[in-house]
Amino acid sequence: MKKITNQARLTATTIVGGLLFAATTVVAQGQTKAFNTVPMRNPNAAAVSQMSPGSFAIGKNVNDSNKVGAQSETSVAVDPTNSLHVLTSANDLTSTATVYESFDGGLTFTDSHLITSSAFCYDTWLGFNSSGDSFVAYECSDQRVAYRKAGQSAWTEILFTNAGSFPDRDMLTVDNSSTSPFKGSVYIGYDDNGANNAPFLLFSRDGITNWTRSARIASGNPTIGVNAATAPDGTVYAAWEDYSGRKIRVAKSTDGGATWAANHVVTSYRLNTASFFVSIPPQNIRGIVPFPMTAVAQGGAHAGRLYISYTDKDPVNANTNIYVRFSDDGGTTWSAEAKVNDDTVNAYHFHHSIVVAPNGNVGVAFYDTRRDATNKKTDRLFSISIDGGVSFRRNVKLTGVQSNETVAGVDGNQYGDYQGIAVDSLGTFRFSWTDSRNPGAQKEDLFSGSLAP
Repeated sequence: MKKITNQARLTATTIVGGLLFAATTVVAQGQTKAFNTVPMRNPNAAAVSQMSPGSFAIGKNVNDSNKVGAQSETSVAVDPTNSLHVLTSANDLTSTATVYESFDGGLTFTDSHLITSSAFCYDTWLGFNSSGDSFVAYECSDQRVAYRKAGQSAWTEILFTNAGSFPDRDMLTVDNSSTSPFKGSVYIGYDDNGANNAPFLLFSRDGITNWTRSARIASGNPTIGVNAATAPDGTVYAAWEDYSGRKIRVAKSTDGGATWAANHVVTSYRLNTASFFVSIPPQNIRGIVPFPMTAVAQGGAHAGRLYISYTDKDPVNANTNIYVRFSDDGGTTWSAEAKVNDDTVNAYHFHHSIVVAPNGNVGVAFYDTRRDATNKKTDRLFSISIDGGVSFRRNVKLTGVQSNETVAGVDGNQYGDYQGIAVDSLGTFRFSWTDSRNPGAQKEDLFSGSLAP
């Protein structure tokens, strides 16, 4: 196991279904224990929704990876110059981070041949700029990004030397606003697990040259899930889970990510996030890390509105729900929480993802157990808000087949920590997720789908 300077790595292993699952923590000298979300590499080697509302066309479920080994933690992005050009990505737990590509609007996918200079990389996150250049951020016990100029077939990898000692749980976003003074900038949010989970952003004005690490974002407690989003005026937001303080916090930068204002509390968790991983029935091995997801309206009646989605415990019952709050004053004050899931059976909901369409409609996708009395089998569901996040419409089932990642032989990472969502210029939503619908050796494949207005 790789040595981390001036740190001790503590690993607890569990045998689940014959596979090894590890939960790893890092303790820096003189600091309290810090947690990370690094997946344990596994050394062993199309139906349509029944709930389609009349106003939406739900695309078929496409198996992008179709591999014997397991995938987890997915991302999706759509080329703004060509809505038929779609990328998806995932952790491949028998090899390394993988990006798949479609030129027919997501009907078929092929491997885009991301070549990493390390044997095992993970935590992929995709983005495009307005010229059609593509980017994927990922980690290999360090921080990296790969880019591909429009029209090119090969990825170029950049290994950061300024990201700290152990970056974790990264994400990527691109500022494509025509009114932003920082248009074209690419931002990568992450926490430095080797520095007490301190939050940072890496940024470049073109995603290729002069990558700079921001000042440390004032957080107080350790963080996880540093999620970045940009506003039409170029303001950059970073939101994260303060797990020991049991809160979601957000800070903003008005100078393109270089410096940061004081953070503000978005919400206080009812969940006990101090345990870091929170065990729920459908993800009972790995547990979930309920960090926030962030999006900003680029147009519509509420342009500039900042949205944050999150998982939290029901106010009365033990189950978890998906909620959204919004802010119109740069993250200082926040709306009341709006519940996204509409079930009445106290099911479990997790791994939310959020995006805002060009017309201002807010879309949220999530896993849901309402069709299983044992709360182990999941579907991927979606809901939309047409009133700026005040309320959400009837939930729509995206998956045609349920998944159960609690059965014997399942990979110990289960669904991982997050799934993807994107929206194109015409308002078609794109989704990526993993599920284990395939029998036999094929477990936790990367799937994708769409929903068109």
